[in-house]
Amino acid sequence: MPPVKIRTMNNQPADDIFFQQLVTCLPMGAMVVNTKAEVLFANDTLAEILGYKTEELIGLDVDLLLPQQFRANHKSLMKGFFSQPRKRQFGVEQALRACRKDGKHIPIEIGLNPIQQDGETFVLATLIDLTSRLRANNMFQRSIQDAPHGVLVVDSDGIIKLSNDALCQSFGYSSDELLNQKMNMLLPQRYRHHHDHLRQTFHQDPTPRMMGVGRDLTALHKDGREFPVEIGLSPFEDEEGSSMVLISLLDITHRKRMELELRETNTNLEEFTYVASHDLRSPLRGIADLLEWIQEDLGPDTLPDVTRNLGRIDIRIQRMEQLIDNLLTYARAGKSESNTQEINANTLLDNIAELIVIPEGFTITRDIQLENFTSVWTPLETVIRNLISNAIKHHDQELGSITIACKAENNFCHFTICDDGPGIPESAFTRIFRLFQTVTSSEQSGTGIGLSVSRRLVETYGGRISVETNKHQRGVTFHVWWPRFLRKDNHD
Repeated sequence: MPPVKIRTMNNQPADDIFFQQLVTCLPMGAMVVNTKAEVLFANDTLAEILGYKTEELIGLDVDLLLPQQFRANHKSLMKGFFSQPRKRQFGVEQALRACRKDGKHIPIEIGLNPIQQDGETFVLATLIDLTSRLRANNMFQRSIQDAPHGVLVVDSDGIIKLSNDALCQSFGYSSDELLNQKMNMLLPQRYRHHHDHLRQTFHQDPTPRMMGVGRDLTALHKDGREFPVEIGLSPFEDEEGSSMVLISLLDITHRKRMELELRETNTNLEEFTYVASHDLRSPLRGIADLLEWIQEDLGPDTLPDVTRNLGRIDIRIQRMEQLIDNLLTYARAGKSESNTQEINANTLLDNIAELIVIPEGFTITRDIQLENFTSVWTPLETVIRNLISNAIKHHDQELGSITIACKAENNFCHFTICDDGPGIPESAFTRIFRLFQTVTSSEQSGTGIGLSVSRRLVETYGGRISVETNKHQRGVTFHVWWPRFLRKDNHD
């Protein structure tokens, strides 16, 4: 572009080369404006920001670059500036707006620098488009406010600059009550003195870190009660280069309660296992020995009624021993094993077929769409074997069919065991998975341990099990969703 000829109010030529070089070298939008609010020179960056060609800006009234509502008062503001010209900056605290050629308003930051040239005063106006910065800031603000866990932004002095609704709910405060307060107010009194030292140490080596994992770290609610938390620290710098820390806080009260309940349950289960394996089995074995001695003492000439009653006692002893074995099986089913391996679904079903007796009138059909996956063998085999055995055992006809399918469904292997037996009432769908629950009281119904063990095994390894009535034939279909990938929470 040829140099712009700039003339002063006295029609004296100014050093246009000076202005051209001055404006062109600036990394932001820039223009030189005279006292008449006319643009004498503008750089390409400014033209790009405002949507003009560079030559279109030359001679343009600056008022046309302002939103309509600000134009009427702008001339008087410029007159005031030129009467006392000094360096100024606008839009830092609150974004100003400029009007693009297409009419769109954009947020800007403006710097005004008076220039004396040949006895005349001009102003060098620099302009920065804040659109991207404000968009990023709004995204940052929304990310914090919409976070499902508590979030604080704290400066290097420990002063709270921002908090979200989730954090306010956790502590019982409003955001106004927390703003510009020391974050020590959220800590139990015994932590506060030491926390100042920890905060200073953190700012000497500001790196992201987690706090409270595996420890009894607590925060202080507004009502004075403490609650367990896990905290993440993420250092960053704000727009002015000040050191800030983004604190993510997770209230783990519910998790701690569940962990406590689980520990109590496991402790009770371990105590029960010990009692069942020792305190119950030993005297029962002693009763069986006494019964055997009585039978030997009575000899072969025992009255038939006595023999029959002794036999009934023996049957009850055997059932009691089976009950204890079932209880121990159920207790051990909650302990996961970490011996994972590659599993072939057809090989798994072949092994099961060797362990169960399949009546001659029964056909078992396979529909294996997912053949190989990684998991633990024995628990999965136990579950599938129990379901197939139940389908055979509870069938009410000499001829029957069972269809076993396996397919991938998201992160799971979805097994289905479909039979054409008598079915199960829908009212019993939940009850059959409970310990010692059966559909009927007949001898054929079994002990009511198999499905409860199956459910316990499935849930231990992060899966789920359900049953539904078949729509197009007799019987029911059991569904088992078993994880097909190794997971840290299920496979240590």
